Amino acid sequence: MKSLRGVLFWKILLGFWLTFIVISQLMWLGFSLYGKNHEPPERMANQRLMNLQMASATSVLQHGGPLALNDMMSNWTLSDRQFFSFRPLDGQTAEPVPQVPRSPEWPSDRAPAPVIKQVTGADGREYLLRYDIAALQEQRHMDSILHMPRPLLIVGGFCGMLFSLFLVWNLMRPMRQLREGFTRVSNGDLSVRLYPQMRRRHDELSVVARDFDAMVERLSVLVRAREELLHDVSHELRSPLARLQLATGLARQTPASVASSLDRIDEEARRLDKMIGELLSLSRAEHGRLVDEQYFDLLGLLEAVANDARYEAKPSGVEVLLDADSTQDYTVKGDAKLICSALDNVLRNALRYSSCGQQVTITLSQQEGWLAVVVRDRGPGVDAEKLSSIFDPFVRVNSPLAGKGYGIGLSIVRKVVLAHHGEVHAQNARDGHSGLEMIIRLPHWTG
Repeated sequence: MKSLRGVLFWKILLGFWLTFIVISQLMWLGFSLYGKNHEPPERMANQRLMNLQMASATSVLQHGGPLALNDMMSNWTLSDRQFFSFRPLDGQTAEPVPQVPRSPEWPSDRAPAPVIKQVTGADGREYLLRYDIAALQEQRHMDSILHMPRPLLIVGGFCGMLFSLFLVWNLMRPMRQLREGFTRVSNGDLSVRLYPQMRRRHDELSVVARDFDAMVERLSVLVRAREELLHDVSHELRSPLARLQLATGLARQTPASVASSLDRIDEEARRLDKMIGELLSLSRAEHGRLVDEQYFDLLGLLEAVANDARYEAKPSGVEVLLDADSTQDYTVKGDAKLICSALDNVLRNALRYSSCGQQVTITLSQQEGWLAVVVRDRGPGVDAEKLSSIFDPFVRVNSPLAGKGYGIGLSIVRKVVLAHHGEVHAQNARDGHSGLEMIIRLPHWTG
């Protein structure tokens, strides 16, 4: 098998054998230390075997005599009868006892003495039963390795081999699929999915496959969004660059129009600088880089943003109102500069769609662990089918009040709010009036 050449199989097999040996030795040590009379388990088994044979021989000899005992012993295996013998007390041996050579590892002074028992047979004669328990223990000791019988080691090795093979096969197949999936992703193939192939496992590897698919799906969305953003940025940059080229061309061809061409160049340069700044803010918010994370008062931040909006709204005659309970706590944890940029974009968007004499209201309130900021204007609102797309980059509503924005402001708002684990959505006014409501919810930090 191909998997046998890997390291994993040998690690699993070695681990199985180490566990098998350690458990067997601990069990032997436990029986030896805490068992009856602190005897090792193999000695206790030998003792039980000796007691059983001696009791059987005594009963048969008492009721059937030596012939019946010889018949019973003829049915024993050699390993069962070679340590047992009996003889009449008149000195004639009825059954010889083979001598088993002892290992030098078993000193004679530590070997247990043979068990001897005097029994009256069915014929009325006295017999002496003898069992060489030391020879039995010595043979069992020579037939074992690490206090385990040889057959147990053979069966354990065979079962360990089968277990290791099955475990390696069960692990290597999904791991090979994961490796191939990562290879395809690294080569740019984002269409690979592993969970449909591994969903029937119902274990941690299927969870890994599901997370892998989620990761690839997220990467696919990010790559697609980057490509779309690059396409949109390229498209948006063409217009000011074209006007810059036109202005420089007019300045060269018509010396009298140099001043107006320079004014046009300055205006287009400012537009490019503004677009680049908004793109940088969008990138910073998209990656959630809260470098200046701190605790700040959202009400104070709103008051500063509202004052700037009032100053900007004076020429157009739009009134900006702020409604909040100043006795409440409005502490937020995050980047105050990003939150300020998001709120400023929302207010600028509301002012852009408001006309003279209208009001833009800002409401701040607490809502079950959240701080809700609602910015409402009295403009024309947005078509219901376009509400879900106004937060996408470079999406602008077709309206004569839309101005010359680039459609990046609300996208910055959404990404900033999401980076602060908040929520933002837009809806048209529901009280019979026209206008748009922008609802921003941020987590309320309460310490």
